[in-house]
Amino acid sequence: MDYSLQIQKLLIQRDRVSSSNDKIALLKQAINLADAHNDVEWGFDLRLDLIRDEKDTSHCDESLPAFTWILDAYDKNPELFNEEDFLWEYKWMLGSVRRNSSISLEQIESIAENYKTRLLRNGYSLRSYYTTKAHLAFFLGNLDDAKKYIDIRNREVRDSMSNCHACELDDDVELELRLGNFEKALTVGNNMLTKKVICAHMPFSCYCSCVKYFQKAGDMEKAHEYFLKAEADLVELSDTSQISEIGIMIRFLIDYDKEKAWMFFEQYAHWNVDSEDYLDFLFSISVLPLFEGEGSRVLNVNPSIEWYREDNTYNLQEIYNYYYKKAKDLAERFDRRNGNGYFSEQFAETIQKQEVK
Repeated sequence: MDYSLQIQKLLIQRDRVSSSNDKIALLKQAINLADAHNDVEWGFDLRLDLIRDEKDTSHCDESLPAFTWILDAYDKNPELFNEEDFLWEYKWMLGSVRRNSSISLEQIESIAENYKTRLLRNGYSLRSYYTTKAHLAFFLGNLDDAKKYIDIRNREVRDSMSNCHACELDDDVELELRLGNFEKALTVGNNMLTKKVICAHMPFSCYCSCVKYFQKAGDMEKAHEYFLKAEADLVELSDTSQISEIGIMIRFLIDYDKEKAWMFFEQYAHWNVDSEDYLDFLFSISVLPLFEGEGSRVLNVNPSIEWYREDNTYNLQEIYNYYYKKAKDLAERFDRRNGNGYFSEQFAETIQKQEVK
C-alpha cells in the first residue's frame, strides 16, 4: 500500500478515538511513515496535529521535539511552508519550556526572542509576546514584572495571534488575586467570571484560582462559592492538562469536606502521571495534606499510578512521603534553574500549615 494512503488511514483512525494519548500514538505511527519516505510536508502537518492533541494532556513528551523539527524544516525549506501556520503552537511551546525544570532561563529567553522575531516579520503586534513575558514573571513569583508586562501588553494592538479576551482577563484576575486585591480581581474579571466571554478552559481555570486565593485568605465561604462554579464546569472537562486545577480543588476539599477530597483524588490522581514538572509540583503540594497522619486506607485509583497496589490498601505515610519527595525535589530544581527561592517558599508554606495543625 502507498505510504500516503497508510497515513490517511491512520488519520481516519485518529479521528475515531477519543483519548488524546491514543490519538498521539496513531500520529506517531503516521510521522514514522512520513519520515521513512522523507516526506517533509506530511511530517510537518502531522507534527502540528500531534502538538495540538498533546496540548490536551498533562504531559509534553512529544511536542517539544516535534516543534524543534518543525522549526528546522521551515528554516531549511521556507518555500514549502507558511511560518504563520505554527506561530500559535510556538506560543504553547513557550509555556511548555517554562514548565520544564531542565530547560534554563537563558534558553527560555532565547526561545521567546525567536518567537518575537517571527511575530514581527509576519506583521503581528507583540501583544502575545508580552503575555508570555507576564506568564514567566508569574512563574518566577515576580509580581512587579507581571504587572509591567500586562500593562505593556495592553498597549499593543490585539490581533489574531493574541490570547483570547477570556485568557487575558484570567491573567488580570491572577495578578489582583496574588496582590490581595480580591474585590478588584472580581470586578476586572467580571465578563469572564460570568461567562460573557469564555474559551476552552475559562472560566474554569479562573474559578480555581479564586478558590485557591480565597482559601489562603481564610475566606472559606467565598472559596466554596467558586469551588461550586468550578465543579459545575468540571463535568464537561476531560482535559488532563487541568491537573493543577484539580489539585486546587482537592486542597480546598481537604479543609472543607475531606471525604469528598478522597473521592476527587481517586477519580483524578492518574491525570498527574508523567505530567510536566510544574504541574507535577503543583499537584503534589496540593494533595500532601490529604495523607498526613498514620494508618492505612482503601483507595480505588487508576493502575497507571506509580504507587498502585492490586489489593487497593495503602499506607498513608508512604504516599505522603512519595508526594513530599516529589514536591521537594521539584522545588529545588526549579529554584536552581530560576535563581531564587520561590518554589521552596511554596513548598515550605504547605509543610508549615500542616505543622500548625
